[in-house]
Amino acid sequence: MARLPPLEFVVLGGGLAGRRLARDLARHGHRGALVEYHAFGGASLNVACLPDAVMVRAARIAHQMRQGAACGVGRGACEVDLARLFACIGETVAAARAHDLALWPAEKVELVLGHGHLIAADTVEVALQDGTLRRLRAERIFVSTGSTVKVPPVAGLADACAMTQRELMCMTRLPAHLLILGSSFGALAYAQIFARLGCDVTLIDEAPRLARFEDAVFSDAIGQLLRRDGVRLLTSTIIERVRGISGAGVSVEARQGRQLLELDGSDILLAGARLPLTANLGLEALGVVLAADGRIVVDQSLQSTVPGIYALGEVAAHPVPGHAVSDDARVALSLFHPPLQGMQGRVLPRLAFIDPEYARIGLSVAEAEQAGLEVRVLSLAMDAVTRAWAEGETSGLMQAVIAADSDTLLGFAMLGVGAGEVVSVVQMAMQAGLPYSALANTPLAHPSASEALNILFAQAG
Repeated sequence: MARLPPLEFVVLGGGLAGRRLARDLARHGHRGALVEYHAFGGASLNVACLPDAVMVRAARIAHQMRQGAACGVGRGACEVDLARLFACIGETVAAARAHDLALWPAEKVELVLGHGHLIAADTVEVALQDGTLRRLRAERIFVSTGSTVKVPPVAGLADACAMTQRELMCMTRLPAHLLILGSSFGALAYAQIFARLGCDVTLIDEAPRLARFEDAVFSDAIGQLLRRDGVRLLTSTIIERVRGISGAGVSVEARQGRQLLELDGSDILLAGARLPLTANLGLEALGVVLAADGRIVVDQSLQSTVPGIYALGEVAAHPVPGHAVSDDARVALSLFHPPLQGMQGRVLPRLAFIDPEYARIGLSVAEAEQAGLEVRVLSLAMDAVTRAWAEGETSGLMQAVIAADSDTLLGFAMLGVGAGEVVSVVQMAMQAGLPYSALANTPLAHPSASEALNILFAQAG
């Protein structure tokens, strides 16, 4: 077989990071290919981020309709048409995918649909959707295949046909009683979504509190928020056995301390830990070292232990929030256009799409204390924020962590109206190395959620 002419790059996986890298490289004149197994846009566009955001919006509308009578709008009634909701999701995804495809730089980056695996450090073999095989050779190969939910090793669970994000998109009825296993940010969002759509929801997790990597004040506040919407929360609860089939009725045996619990539900949703999609890619046969959880060990340039093979996003063994994985594309782009950017010094946000949102950037109070740092903590309840009153949602708080002996801003967290946008303001300030006083003294629009930063940081004097 004649040796293939090399491309400059091949990206395996068309999610957030892979898509952005391919587009950025094309914009700089580089020629390559993007291999995607499912459909253009990857999981983020087709079954995860975008569909989830539409469901959050629908649940928020349902909630607002029930609350509308207080503002003189409607009578508090709300009827959920699940078929129309999922049709709306499908229409939104199709429109977004068509929009992105129309802008795709096809003259520089070929979109190849099929399952790709590495047969050499510079060669990817793709099983195309029509059943044929094709080989792509490249100077650099970027693995960006994302992750999937982990099925806990619980007796009977593997046979229970529990739902994941993908199966949610195929539902034809609302669950009568949805049991959610896990307390990831995604689990919290799903719990609230389905409670607001009218389902009984129970969230079960073995951790002692929700959002356990966040400060306890926020974990407690998020719990109160979900309970207000009718979600039953069972923390410190270990599931021992599952019986039945999700969709037809299930029974869960669990233990909470010394207490034995038996929970009956109609459906089970897995929304806990995730596993990287690195199996069946040919990595280990080439000598690529994987971490214990299956992620690819990388250096500061995102290169694996095999030169020329790189990993982006959730498959790379580096700490990065799932929705911020596209920043790896910036690092990868610098391989072609030095100097190397590297991962050091990155300030990446964490965001939970509950309503109101939770967001954090930088260190939590607990993380600062564990690092032995002397800090000051500033707090502001959301009922001090005009925009929160205007939106009818005064739950939550803001919290900032600043150095005790300087004007350095170390971290910021917020549960409240507009948190996802406010955290971006703080992120820009931290990335630019601005002192906290810049956020105290910069006039911000009124009445916006961001203007509360003036009040929060003015407390520091």
